Amino acid sequence: MTTKRMVKVSLAAAGALSLLVTSACGNGGAPAGKDKDASAASAPVEITMMNQYLTAEPPKMDSEPMKLLQEYTNTNLKVTWVPSASYSEKVTASIAVAGDLPQLLLVKDDRNPAIVEAARAGLFWELGPYLDQYPNLKSLDTTRLNNMSIDGKVYGIYRWRAMARNGIIIRKDWLDNLGLSEPKTIDELLTVLKAFTYNDPDKNGKNDTFGISFDSNSAQIYHFLSVMGAPNTWEYKDGKMTPDFMTKPYMDTMKMLQQMYKDKLFNSDFPVVKDRTVLVNQGKAGVYIGALDDLNARFTDLFKANPNAKLDTVASISGPTGVKVQGGSGYNSVFMIPKTSVKTEEELKKVLAFIDKLGDEKVQNLMNWGIEGKHYKIENGKAVRIDEKVYTDEVYNTLFQMMVFDGSKALPGQVDPSVEKYNRLIQENEKFAVPNPALPLLSKTYMEKGKQLDQVITDARTKFIMGELDENGFAQALTNWQKLGGDQVMEEYKGEYEKTQKK
Repeated sequence: MTTKRMVKVSLAAAGALSLLVTSACGNGGAPAGKDKDASAASAPVEITMMNQYLTAEPPKMDSEPMKLLQEYTNTNLKVTWVPSASYSEKVTASIAVAGDLPQLLLVKDDRNPAIVEAARAGLFWELGPYLDQYPNLKSLDTTRLNNMSIDGKVYGIYRWRAMARNGIIIRKDWLDNLGLSEPKTIDELLTVLKAFTYNDPDKNGKNDTFGISFDSNSAQIYHFLSVMGAPNTWEYKDGKMTPDFMTKPYMDTMKMLQQMYKDKLFNSDFPVVKDRTVLVNQGKAGVYIGALDDLNARFTDLFKANPNAKLDTVASISGPTGVKVQGGSGYNSVFMIPKTSVKTEEELKKVLAFIDKLGDEKVQNLMNWGIEGKHYKIENGKAVRIDEKVYTDEVYNTLFQMMVFDGSKALPGQVDPSVEKYNRLIQENEKFAVPNPALPLLSKTYMEKGKQLDQVITDARTKFIMGELDENGFAQALTNWQKLGGDQVMEEYKGEYEKTQKK
């Protein structure tokens, strides 16, 4: 999808499986001597993997794109596919039973305490010293490697993502039905959300729509926080490391979201909703906040039910302090290699060789464009997608979770205008991205109590938005957070941050 194709994915860690670790290097029927050695060397290497899928059905291992991937990389992939919604629990359970791990484990939340402690305990291979031995892996970005490092060591191969992918996806046909323009400021966005809620944007004569779809994930809330000028999770200022929820822009955003809730601009059941795409796919919500490249990957059900529906992406909107978007880590999930299943350096190098081949030109072409003549054609030296939705269904949704590199070696091409637009917006977002200074830092207290501490704030935020908590009640929750260990986290992050600045 042009030279860079990206998608979102959620974070956490996941479950029990028992996978046989084999190295398919031998061939019992080969002749003795050199011919046997040559046959063994050329035989596909079997690699076991656990990975997630976001679609209704798991990718088919016998699909043509998947077969080509294995042919290009000379591998026989044995993948255990796990639904994204339950993937976190699966990884956590698998880590607890360390003997039941594949050779390649996709980890969505590499900052999860269980993952960090497992790495420190020696469960995973440290990969940093090996990267320079591979033509593609040696080019991995140092900033992204630093963001995912643990105690300065690299224990995984990140899956490249843009630094600032999130934005607004909107029902363009609803805008047109109501005679509205694309919002450019937070006030204009609120006006659109009210119109989508009360002015019958789908023209069905019923009051049955929401301006925006919310779920229990905090992605949409963090987007509003950035627009309103809040820090990106943490802020180092005046010699202190302060969490975003202790700043004025955070409270201003909470008040805005509380009013949106009162005005019924989003669904009231958001605390228990797992997937905010559902209301959009059902034709019940007009705005989605998430990865901009979700546009062509997560709304196929909407177009099946309503072929005339139109979705579009919106340029980053301006808030009180100008245009701001949340900066990310530059990656989404990492592949880690357990020592319980990859026991020798020789086996490790075979697994790394497979990952390295994912960066080869022909593999990037396959992942970004598919199969020539079936998914794309060449016109004037450029690849042209034959059918965007066919590519998405047959290639993108099949191979996306295998994507490691940025796609820069793929053919240049012409793409659907909507794809060209969101790729451009994702690139433009980088100059507006607000970084999180605590991203590469580790706090002992947060490792031990992070889940409990986060829950205090999440619960207070949800109650405040729903009007069940006032400012005094929220302030009391912050005091509880500090007493439970928040103050120690602030001090530990401060100390770690200041150490990095001295290097």
